[in-house]
This record gives sequence, structure tokens and C-alpha cells, in this order.
Amino acid sequence: MFLKMKRSIFLTAVLICTLQFSFFAQTNKKAPLPTDVPTGYTYDFDKTNELIIERLSSPNNSNEDVKVVVEEKSFPKLNKGEKINTDYKKKLAAWIEKNPALIISALKNRKDIVHPY
Repeated sequence: MFLKMKRSIFLTAVLICTLQFSFFAQTNKKAPLPTDVPTGYTYDFDKTNELIIERLSSPNNSNEDVKVVVEEKSFPKLNKGEKINTDYKKKLAAWIEKNPALIISALKNRKDIVHPY
């Protein structure tokens, strides 16, 4: 009988220690502080515009990451034989402004264009 009681006390002590350790481990985890400051990414409009025009004018490896943007269904297409004029640049600028998420996701690896804020 004394042995059963001793065993029960031991198991109870182990259970309490386990619970204490579990509680201690949970309270040491630092949760991020809530903030009202917006976070995300932004992009350099002028560099993006230049990179897209460069891709349209002379596609090469240095502007390969813009290929996804140029192949987008809603992208303003440049017909064969058509030159990049001011009207097209205005259409392109309007399209870039309307599609920031696509620009950022396509150019996220370009640290010179996409920046965290």
C-alpha cells in the first residue's frame, strides 16, 4: 500500500513538472507585437517601365524576368512593325499602375526595382 501511494505521488509530481515546463515553454515564445504600420513591397515605376520597353525592343537574358509581365493577357500588345511611341508609352504606364501585384511578384528578385517598406 505504501508502495502504491509512493508511486502515485511520484507520478503526480512528474505530471506537475511536465505541465510547468510546458507552460514555461509557451510563455517564452515571443509573439510579434501588433502594429498599424503597413508592410509589403513597392517598386520603382521608372525602372520597371524602362525594363519592359527594353524587353519589347530587344529581348535578352538581362530582361528575361519581365517576360511573364509582357505575356500577361491584359498587357497592351505591340503589333508587329509598330514602334513604341508616346501613345503606347501612356497605355503601358496606365497598365503598370493598374497591375502592381503582378509587377512585384514577377520582379521580386530584382532588388534594384522591388523594395520592402
